[in-house]
Amino acid sequence: MTPADAREALATARTEAAEAHATVEALAERVREGDDGVTPEQLASQRSLAELAGLRVEAAERKLAQAVTADLDARARTNAAAIRDLVGADDTQPLVDAVQAAAAALAHLTDMAAARAARIHAVASEAVGINAELRAAFPDAGPWPSDAYGVRAQTSPTSVTVVGEGRTAAVPPGRLAAIALALGITGNRGIEADAREALNATTDSLIQNIAREVPGLADALKVSAEDWAGLPEDLRYRLTQQGRNPAKG
Repeated sequence: MTPADAREALATARTEAAEAHATVEALAERVREGDDGVTPEQLASQRSLAELAGLRVEAAERKLAQAVTADLDARARTNAAAIRDLVGADDTQPLVDAVQAAAAALAHLTDMAAARAARIHAVASEAVGINAELRAAFPDAGPWPSDAYGVRAQTSPTSVTVVGEGRTAAVPPGRLAAIALALGITGNRGIEADAREALNATTDSLIQNIAREVPGLADALKVSAEDWAGLPEDLRYRLTQQGRNPAKG
């Protein structure tokens, strides 16, 4: 018997018990009103039926408790089996591969952005210097004597402009990394909230702590002993803070 069936049976038993007790009370009230037509046998019989109905309610309550217990036990056993199957079959390698691929793509993005920003900054810095020299040489030329050459430049923020044609500005690589992350998780507020919470930590602790949550990821992120030997000391320190130093032994 399922809990639902048991609850339905209990409701029926309670209705029947209420009706039986109501019948007893109705007979008793007739006697109180002076109705001589109610016999002792009738009253006793109806009271017996009411008592029996009450016992059936108790029986239905017990059956409901048993059904609920049995149902809970069955669901707990099924869930435990599902957990064992999940733990036994779980493979985090696809996650590890995806993290490494995403990290490589993000590194490629920031490398390109940094190279572009460096090219723009180099030209802009030279242009700012030349503009300063032109101002010194031609005090009456105003703040932008470089306009005579059709260009302007600044380094905070870094940009260069061809007057009347267009402007090129450097975009900080970190900002592009942020937009790539935002684009990848847009549409799921739960994931967005998780990411914002995680990013409240320092980069080093974030990598070390979250990598531990995915079996195999921490090991996959460790730098090989061969690569470690050629790294500068400051980078070794950062990698150690991230838990990515080569495994001992």
